[in-house]
Amino acid sequence: MRTSLTVKIIRLATALIPVKRVRRRLRDRWMAAAREHRLARMLPVVRARYAAHETACREKLARGERLRVAFLVCDASMFSGESVFLKMREDPRYDCFIAVAPRVTRGEAFLRDTLKKTVGELGKRYPQAVRALYDPDAGKAEKLDADLVFSTILYEDQTLPDYTTERLSVRSLVAILYYGYGGLFISNEKKTPYLPNIVFAWRYFVSNEATRRMSIEKNPLLAENAVTVGYAKMDRLATIPRRERAGKTILLCPHHTLDKIPGALALSTFLKNADLFQRLPEMFPEITFVFRPHPLLFPRLATAKWWGPEKTSAYERAMEAHPNVVFQRGGDYFESFRNSDALIHDCGSFLAEYFYTGCPQCYLLESEATLDEQFLPFARTLAEHVRKAYTDDEVIAFIRDVASGRDPDREARAAFAAKEVCVNHPDATSAVLAVLNDAFA
Repeated sequence: MRTSLTVKIIRLATALIPVKRVRRRLRDRWMAAAREHRLARMLPVVRARYAAHETACREKLARGERLRVAFLVCDASMFSGESVFLKMREDPRYDCFIAVAPRVTRGEAFLRDTLKKTVGELGKRYPQAVRALYDPDAGKAEKLDADLVFSTILYEDQTLPDYTTERLSVRSLVAILYYGYGGLFISNEKKTPYLPNIVFAWRYFVSNEATRRMSIEKNPLLAENAVTVGYAKMDRLATIPRRERAGKTILLCPHHTLDKIPGALALSTFLKNADLFQRLPEMFPEITFVFRPHPLLFPRLATAKWWGPEKTSAYERAMEAHPNVVFQRGGDYFESFRNSDALIHDCGSFLAEYFYTGCPQCYLLESEATLDEQFLPFARTLAEHVRKAYTDDEVIAFIRDVASGRDPDREARAAFAAKEVCVNHPDATSAVLAVLNDAFA
């Protein structure tokens, strides 16, 4: 792939620059220039393909044939098109399946573990409908053959080249369903609107109008494919029953962004709060804590740059030893959302997603500067309806309020969520399908 060669050349050239700050600035500038050149060259080609694919799909449906629809994922927790999959597979016009691509950016062990977990978890929920596209033992990848692909893969280097939007567009219409809520943080403004997997998409489905406007303002090319439908991923939450439980359950969800790189997403407060997380179960033995770190946090901590494997493993064992802690390593978090009473975290998409539960959340921050440096205006509006904690005492005070049932912002938060956050909930799926119906009519 020519672009891959260009990227390699840029990386090699900039690697010779001794000053890190200068090296990064030049690399980013040259990468952006290469990306813009590629988009300008390829976008007309990709859109011409889509025009032909649309015609072929309409003709196929007119003949009474079914459209083959793939839902492309790397991780079960990123299956944002699940509700769309469920609804489309009930429609006789579509033959739907889930295709699991390998995640290649975190090493061989992570690839194998993630692939196995994703195929296993989704396979349990949807037997006969899940297929792994990659065999790690043989090192062989399978071609993805479909008329329409719903993809949650935003970054081209996240998986193999054959599963990028540009490559898939040769055979398929490719629709991007953002794996998170989107439009919340500065990286969504600086990076997301320019990602080739999004720009090359036939349709780019976004969660709210503020995100669509921001995306188009940053990159006018998205005016052709960005569509506001709501966040279909959360539709399934409304179908999960709430269990009868004794006592309160609080989620602890630390993020993985430990590095503080200018211009990059940097939300994690884990190093600051790691000891507090171990103390909380002892301080509140009557509360069940669900400790659910981002899937990348502990692999990152285990590297030599941070804690290393021994300290990381010791921390995990200590957390698991608490009798009132459930340690979750990935998998479906909707069940946990639905059967919790509060969330304490410093994550990205969870900031918006937890509004769908109606329960309070406490957002962990290093300082107020994080709000200015990392949060887009819409996310700052979200932050006005959550408790913000900069100190241990503020976290503890939040837990005490949850334990006592005190939630003074409940009504205002619910009204705000219904109007600004939970667009088309609980049936954003129908808004997605309406776009398909218009295209194939």
